[in-house]
Amino acid sequence: MSRDRQLHLGAFMRPVGIHTAWWRYPGGYPDANFNFEHLTHFARRLEAAKFDAFFMADHLAVMNMPVAALRRSATVTSFDPLTLLPALAALTSRIGLIATASTTYNEPYHVARKFASLDHISRGRAGWNLVTSGNPDEALNFGRDAHLDHAVRYARAREFYDVVTGLWDSWADDAFLMDPESGLFFDPEKMHVLDHQGAFLKVKGPLNVARPVQGWPVIVQAGASEAGKQIAAATAEMVFGASATLEAAQAYYSDVKGRMPELGRDPDHLKILPGALVILGETEAEAQAKRARLDDLVHPDSGLANLSVRLGVDASGFDLDAPLPEIPETNASKTS
Repeated sequence: MSRDRQLHLGAFMRPVGIHTAWWRYPGGYPDANFNFEHLTHFARRLEAAKFDAFFMADHLAVMNMPVAALRRSATVTSFDPLTLLPALAALTSRIGLIATASTTYNEPYHVARKFASLDHISRGRAGWNLVTSGNPDEALNFGRDAHLDHAVRYARAREFYDVVTGLWDSWADDAFLMDPESGLFFDPEKMHVLDHQGAFLKVKGPLNVARPVQGWPVIVQAGASEAGKQIAAATAEMVFGASATLEAAQAYYSDVKGRMPELGRDPDHLKILPGALVILGETEAEAQAKRARLDDLVHPDSGLANLSVRLGVDASGFDLDAPLPEIPETNASKTS
């Protein structure tokens, strides 16, 4: 029997565009990352166009590439997503609001409280993009000399998820009586103390925010390493994919969803949204010309630095006209 299927669209905002030269394109908005009026305009346009979500990526460090390249990047400054999205929630009414929050450089009580608050402010439109942080320089901003190992980051992330969702369950839906006549504000029998003690985290609870409107905000994941696919299969309701070919995307889809039954989850409860950089034109030729113009605006300093970040190795000495050399194993974020 065929089923009705609905296309879901999410706008990946970083917090505007993912192409490294977007801010240089004629007619663009170079200051959009820290211009609230522009971001409000974008969110409202996306909502009017029936997009499901405004997905705001985030990072916790400026120095993720050499200064020669960094000076050409528009992502060195942007609003904190959990400050921006509540403001956008007040100015929109339907679009989902998804923010990245690192399990490596946050405490679960902070994350649970902020997303529960966003869910109430937005009346049930919050989503948490669960990440483990891939930029080694983030460690230096949080009292560490180096990143935790990849496997340790994901083990902590899995426990972190359990704690956050446990804190969201601190209160029953009808826990708050708010009865002036009896003088009872809440029913203690409907308050649940988490009292979590695990390998990485120790959190008593309960959360000091009422149960989120959705129960739990939507859980989003974007990892594509073995550990990333496993945590996505175990926890996520939406995965942001980044496969380079249709065949790779199909294999990723089958892999992640194929892990879910043995984890006790229905594969239909997970939506996988493949990433796409969309260039619009009246004709294909016009769109191709726009893409070429955009790519021409990428300075080699920036392009090589971005490649270094993605590969986890220094690409500054690579021959630009030769194939990529063999890339050694690294502690950076992984996509395969």
